[in-house]
Amino acid sequence: MFRVAWILVLTPLVVVALKLTVLDPNAKNISCSQAQEEFEAQDFGEVMPSEPVLLLGNRRVMHWSRVPQKFGNTVVLKRTTAGLSPNNLDACFPRLVGHYQPRSILLFIDTGYALTVTPSDLLSALEGIMDQRAMYELRFELAIIAPIASPRLSSSDRQTLARLNNSLSSWSASKLGTRFISVDHLFQDVDGEVSPKHFWPDGNTLTDRGYAILSDMLVTSAKERKKEFTGIVSK
Repeated sequence: MFRVAWILVLTPLVVVALKLTVLDPNAKNISCSQAQEEFEAQDFGEVMPSEPVLLLGNRRVMHWSRVPQKFGNTVVLKRTTAGLSPNNLDACFPRLVGHYQPRSILLFIDTGYALTVTPSDLLSALEGIMDQRAMYELRFELAIIAPIASPRLSSSDRQTLARLNNSLSSWSASKLGTRFISVDHLFQDVDGEVSPKHFWPDGNTLTDRGYAILSDMLVTSAKERKKEFTGIVSK
């Protein structure tokens, strides 16, 4: 009887653990054909804008329901699928990136992915994206949006993210056509810690308010970039 009672207690915990790991579709690896099929399904019935701002990513983009329609005068196009990573964008570049002829790309690095990928593997994928940008004579700017140090992270995880972000920042500073955008400061409280009030109980998914803060920052950043290049600020 005691053994049965323990099984009844542990079973729900095992199910939750499976959902957060093995059964989590956002954590799976996907093939080029799977990613292409998902993007084609999202393209269906839409009028493709000319030279859009292309939002790419996994769960950070997937759960963003109120994406700004425009950054400045440029239409925003969101494309995402469970398991999408920079490696897919490199390996499947012609369909997942080049097809859209973007003016700029905002590539969101998921926190979960950032904790498992090595800096060298991620930088290799980013190099591949930029190499193909040159090969296909595209002119987009690649903005890399840093993973968020969400409240659930351990000190060890935070150190892992810090090392990865340093690598991304250094790479971007030396790579023409790229920039690195840190976003942790948007969600910090008065003590300089990332506040849980901007996240759902899982500690990672942003709330609508969290996404609104992120949107405001990106819209402002787009205006500043336009002013930097043209001296004109969009209203």
